[in-house]
Amino acid sequence: MAERALVLGSGGHAGGAWQVGVLAGLAAAGVDLACADTVIGTSAGAVVGARLAAGEHPEELHRRQSQAAGPDPEVAGPKARITPGAALGFLRAQLGRRTPEAVARRLGRMALGARTAPGEEVLEAMAALLPVRAWPDALRVTAVDAHTGALGAFHSGSGAGLLRAVAASCAMPGLWPPVALRGRWWIDGGVRSTTNADLARGHRRVVVLAPLPRAFGPGPRAEWLATRLRAEGAEVALLVPDAAARRELGRNPLDASRRAACARAGRAQAAAHARAVAGVWHG
Repeated sequence: MAERALVLGSGGHAGGAWQVGVLAGLAAAGVDLACADTVIGTSAGAVVGARLAAGEHPEELHRRQSQAAGPDPEVAGPKARITPGAALGFLRAQLGRRTPEAVARRLGRMALGARTAPGEEVLEAMAALLPVRAWPDALRVTAVDAHTGALGAFHSGSGAGLLRAVAASCAMPGLWPPVALRGRWWIDGGVRSTTNADLARGHRRVVVLAPLPRAFGPGPRAEWLATRLRAEGAEVALLVPDAAARRELGRNPLDASRRAACARAGRAQAAAHARAVAGVWHG
């Protein structure tokens, strides 16, 4: 049984900033989640996880986010906006579907047919967000097969480039185009689960940061996955935004202008949870 896993969930620019704040706050309290044996990242969590696993210190990540006062050159490129058409497509995908895979297949068809920014522009924007090219050994990046709805977890031995894998994990249907990897098309790992925390099975100690704890459609919720891991013998700490952080996240997680406030809220929240997380992480 492996020892420690860190799970970083989806949540857009705002949710990613909250996670960075939590990581920095915990590190300041002596709880270094960067030493995880496995880092599982979904969507925004894939970006944060890649940078963390590559050696960027949580304090440096937090400094970048907390000092952001407006549009950041790191978020340059095509801007993802939740259009009424995309929102309607997400709602339609849930109708009559009882499994995450069925919803994902419907969203995959929507993504493959949607008119979005060219894939080259998206990869350029992701390259600015992700100044890392070599796969960190600990990192696992989730994405969903646009045709089958099956979950994939890319890693250093999977034959996929890091940049494309993270871009695929962030490819929200209808907003960003699917990403080609290993002869398949892939979309946002968050359409199956906002955390995909079940991939941490087999680890003794698991910390889950879930900016968006509720699943999309019939997908498994963060709390349900955490409960399942505990039932299988793992010690699990699940952190979700508190009331103050939820106010800062607002209703649009893609709003990059909220990053600084969300990072500060995450750091403040970490202080209240440091002892409990340390109990799980260090035993």
